[in-house]
Amino acid sequence: MLSATGCAQTKSPTSLSVASSNQESVDGSSIDRKKAREFSDSIVKAIIEDRQTDLRQKMEQVFRDAVSEKDMKPMLERIYSAYGKPLEVEFKKDEAGYRIYDTGERKPMRKFWYAVRTTKQEKEPKFLFTEIVPDGDSLAWASFSIVTFSMGIPPDLR
Repeated sequence: MLSATGCAQTKSPTSLSVASSNQESVDGSSIDRKKAREFSDSIVKAIIEDRQTDLRQKMEQVFRDAVSEKDMKPMLERIYSAYGKPLEVEFKKDEAGYRIYDTGERKPMRKFWYAVRTTKQEKEPKFLFTEIVPDGDSLAWASFSIVTFSMGIPPDLR
């Protein structure tokens, strides 16, 4: 899923993503943090360099099945028209949680947050996050988004 808080919507098999500190089920802490961070950084680099084919290839299989190659560019353009194209990022934090799919399936997830400078940098700081999940024997990204916080930046992202 590519989303920009109301700007780019896709047909998504996910209904919810949760960052969780409790361990009631297998969560993102079961994913190797270093490998997931390296993978997330590679996704962010592909976003900055506008490597759409690479981005699609690294998507979770269920999303590759739902999003065609020709759909990638318009989805990215909707995000960029709202928030600007990402130019550079600064890593801020990661969270371990899980994603809940419409089928009820839960998947471990690591969510990585970055402060982002875009071509539409305004007074309000922007943040980019990626959600990394296991996909078969490898990692994949399930979503990324650019967001702002109208009620103020959370302390752990400052």
